[in-house]
Amino acid sequence: MPGSADIFKMINRDELSHVRLYQKLIPEARKVFPHSVEQIYEMFDMAVNYECRWTNHIVGNNILGITESSTEKYTKYLANIRLRSIGLEPLYPEPKYNKSPYTHLERFSDTKKEAHTKANFFEATVTSYVMSSGVTGWDEI
Repeated sequence: MPGSADIFKMINRDELSHVRLYQKLIPEARKVFPHSVEQIYEMFDMAVNYECRWTNHIVGNNILGITESSTEKYTKYLANIRLRSIGLEPLYPEPKYNKSPYTHLERFSDTKKEAHTKANFFEATVTSYVMSSGVTGWDEI
Protein backbone atom coordinates (compact mmCIF):
# COMPACT_ATOMS: atom_id res chain seq x y z
CA MET A 1 0.00 0.00 0.00
CA PRO A 2 2.60 2.56 -1.09
CA GLY A 3 1.71 6.11 -0.17
CA SER A 4 -0.83 5.18 2.51
CA ALA A 5 1.46 6.32 5.28
CA ASP A 6 1.88 9.72 3.64
CA ILE A 7 -1.89 10.14 3.42
CA PHE A 8 -2.26 9.23 7.11
CA LYS A 9 0.51 11.69 8.02
CA MET A 10 -1.28 14.49 6.16
CA ILE A 11 -4.60 13.68 7.83
CA ASN A 12 -2.90 13.54 11.22
CA ARG A 13 -1.12 16.85 10.61
CA ASP A 14 -4.43 18.45 9.63
CA GLU A 15 -6.20 17.09 12.71
CA LEU A 16 -3.39 18.22 15.01
CA SER A 17 -3.49 21.72 13.53
CA HIS A 18 -7.18 21.88 14.51
CA VAL A 19 -6.33 20.69 18.01
CA ARG A 20 -3.65 23.38 18.44
CA LEU A 21 -5.97 26.06 17.04
CA TYR A 22 -8.74 25.24 19.51
CA GLN A 23 -6.28 24.88 22.39
CA LYS A 24 -5.53 28.56 21.83
CA LEU A 25 -9.01 29.71 20.79
CA ILE A 26 -11.17 28.23 23.57
CA PRO A 27 -9.24 29.73 26.53
CA GLU A 28 -9.40 33.15 24.83
CA ALA A 29 -13.13 32.75 24.20
CA ARG A 30 -13.65 31.81 27.86
CA LYS A 31 -12.18 35.18 28.88
CA VAL A 32 -14.93 36.92 26.91
CA PHE A 33 -17.66 34.36 27.65
CA PRO A 34 -16.84 32.90 31.10
CA HIS A 35 -20.31 31.38 31.41
CA SER A 36 -19.62 29.06 28.44
CA VAL A 37 -17.85 26.25 30.37
CA GLU A 38 -21.00 24.14 30.51
CA GLN A 39 -21.43 24.57 26.76
CA ILE A 40 -17.86 23.39 26.21
CA TYR A 41 -18.55 20.22 28.17
CA GLU A 42 -21.79 19.67 26.21
CA MET A 43 -19.91 20.17 22.94
CA PHE A 44 -17.20 17.70 23.95
CA ASP A 45 -19.74 15.09 25.07
CA MET A 46 -21.68 15.45 21.83
CA ALA A 47 -18.49 15.20 19.76
CA VAL A 48 -17.39 12.08 21.67
CA ASN A 49 -20.77 10.44 21.08
CA TYR A 50 -20.68 11.23 17.36
CA GLU A 51 -17.08 10.06 17.02
CA CYS A 52 -17.86 6.76 18.77
CA ARG A 53 -20.96 6.18 16.64
CA TRP A 54 -19.04 6.94 13.42
CA THR A 55 -16.03 4.79 14.32
CA ASN A 56 -18.25 1.91 15.39
CA HIS A 57 -20.20 2.22 12.13
CA ILE A 58 -17.01 2.12 10.06
CA VAL A 59 -14.83 -0.23 12.14
CA GLY A 60 -17.11 -1.83 14.73
CA ASN A 61 -15.53 -5.04 16.02
CA ASN A 62 -14.09 -6.00 12.63
CA ILE A 63 -10.42 -5.18 13.20
CA LEU A 64 -8.34 -7.34 15.50
CA GLY A 65 -7.49 -5.36 18.65
CA ILE A 66 -10.16 -2.69 18.11
CA THR A 67 -13.58 -3.08 19.66
CA GLU A 68 -16.55 -0.82 20.18
CA SER A 69 -15.62 -0.71 23.87
CA SER A 70 -11.99 0.25 23.19
CA THR A 71 -13.16 2.90 20.72
CA GLU A 72 -15.28 4.47 23.46
CA LYS A 73 -12.43 4.31 25.99
CA TYR A 74 -9.92 5.83 23.56
CA THR A 75 -12.24 8.61 22.42
CA LYS A 76 -13.08 9.58 26.00
CA TYR A 77 -9.40 9.34 26.94
CA LEU A 78 -8.56 11.81 24.14
CA ALA A 79 -11.41 14.13 25.17
CA ASN A 80 -10.01 14.22 28.71
CA ILE A 81 -6.55 15.10 27.37
CA ARG A 82 -7.99 17.88 25.19
CA LEU A 83 -9.99 19.31 28.10
CA ARG A 84 -6.93 19.34 30.36
CA SER A 85 -4.97 21.13 27.63
CA ILE A 86 -7.44 24.03 27.77
CA GLY A 87 -7.44 24.16 31.55
CA LEU A 88 -10.65 22.24 32.27
CA GLU A 89 -11.31 19.16 34.35
CA PRO A 90 -11.84 15.83 32.56
CA LEU A 91 -15.39 15.11 31.45
CA TYR A 92 -14.91 11.38 32.04
CA PRO A 93 -13.13 11.02 35.40
CA GLU A 94 -13.48 7.23 35.66
CA PRO A 95 -10.06 5.49 35.84
CA LYS A 96 -10.73 3.49 32.65
CA TYR A 97 -10.62 6.76 30.69
CA ASN A 98 -7.26 7.86 32.09
CA LYS A 99 -5.17 5.49 29.96
CA SER A 100 -5.16 4.67 26.27
CA PRO A 101 -6.50 1.18 25.51
CA TYR A 102 -4.17 1.14 22.49
CA THR A 103 -0.77 1.50 24.15
CA HIS A 104 0.10 -1.96 22.82
CA LEU A 105 -0.43 -0.67 19.25
CA GLU A 106 1.29 2.70 19.66
CA ARG A 107 4.79 1.23 19.67
CA PHE A 108 4.30 -0.02 16.11
CA SER A 109 3.77 3.52 14.86
CA ASP A 110 6.68 4.87 16.91
CA THR A 111 9.48 5.41 14.40
CA LYS A 112 11.59 7.68 16.58
CA LYS A 113 11.49 6.44 20.17
CA GLU A 114 12.02 3.16 21.99
CA ALA A 115 10.14 0.88 19.58
CA HIS A 116 12.96 1.17 17.02
CA THR A 117 10.55 0.64 14.12
CA LYS A 118 12.48 1.41 10.94
CA ALA A 119 9.58 2.14 8.61
CA ASN A 120 5.90 2.92 8.67
CA PHE A 121 3.50 0.02 9.17
CA PHE A 122 1.94 0.05 5.69
CA GLU A 123 5.15 0.16 3.71
CA ALA A 124 7.29 -1.95 6.03
CA THR A 125 9.18 -5.03 5.00
CA VAL A 126 9.78 -8.06 7.17
CA THR A 127 13.21 -6.73 8.14
CA SER A 128 11.77 -3.57 9.69
CA TYR A 129 9.43 -5.22 12.17
CA VAL A 130 10.13 -4.55 15.83
CA MET A 131 12.38 -7.26 17.24
CA SER A 132 11.52 -8.72 20.61
CA SER A 133 14.33 -9.04 23.10
CA GLY A 134 12.33 -11.46 25.23
CA VAL A 135 12.70 -14.46 22.92
CA THR A 136 16.06 -16.17 22.70
CA GLY A 137 17.40 -18.98 20.54
CA TRP A 138 16.26 -17.76 17.14
CA ASP A 139 19.80 -17.00 15.99
CA GLU A 140 20.72 -20.66 16.27
CA ILE A 141 17.99 -21.84 13.87
